[in-house]
Amino acid sequence: MSLMYPSVDELLNKVDSRYKLIALASKRAKELEELPRLKDELLKLKREEKPTDRDKKQIQEIAAQLETLVGPTLDNYKSVKPIGRALEEINAGNVQIDPVNKDKSED
Repeated sequence: MSLMYPSVDELLNKVDSRYKLIALASKRAKELEELPRLKDELLKLKREEKPTDRDKKQIQEIAAQLETLVGPTLDNYKSVKPIGRALEEINAGNVQIDPVNKDKSED
């Protein structure tokens, strides 16, 4: 049994370099951490009885951020930490490098 699940070898079958793997996993882990925080913040702002113009602007900004984030893609995770969950999603093939950004990074 491997000390880490999924193993680096398994992950490198999905992503062609360690650098890209680290970048993809860290970005996805950050998204997984941000999602609940943003949802809580949005609910808190929406509960205000008399929202100020600043509150309304924050609500719009948070809603826009939430539209760009994808929630968890697996039903069950072995890991409890966001980075482990991100690696599991990569291994399952649910998270990939955006082809548009990939082309830019290769220039």
